[in-house]
Amino acid sequence: MMKYVPLLFCCWALYAQAETPEPVQEGTLANQQLIQDAMVGVAGWVATKGCEAPERFVPAVLQPPKGEPGSRSWQERWTVEGCGKQYPVLIDFRETGVDSAMWTIAHRCLEGRGCD
Repeated sequence: MMKYVPLLFCCWALYAQAETPEPVQEGTLANQQLIQDAMVGVAGWVATKGCEAPERFVPAVLQPPKGEPGSRSWQERWTVEGCGKQYPVLIDFRETGVDSAMWTIAHRCLEGRGCD
C-alpha cells in the first residue's frame, strides 16, 4: 500500500493546482422555476458547510448548451455568498423536454478553491 502513496500525492497535487474554468457568460440560462428549484438544493449544501443564511447567488455559465432543443445540457457555477464566505458550486443542467429541465450538483467545490 505504501508504494501507492507517492502516486496518490501526485494526483492530489495536480487536482489542487487545476485552474478554475473561465465563464463563457455571466448569469444563468435557467428559467425562474429552475432557478428556484436549484437554489433550494444549493442552499441546503451550503447549510451543511455551516452557513444557514446565504445572502447572494452569483451564477455564471461555464459550458454553453449542447444538443437539440428539449434535450440540451449545460454547466454553470453558482457562487453562493454568505456568512462571510464564498461557496462555489458546479451545477449540471439538462432539459427533459421543451418546457422542463433538471439539475444536479456536479461538484461541490472546497472552500478557498475554485471549481475544476
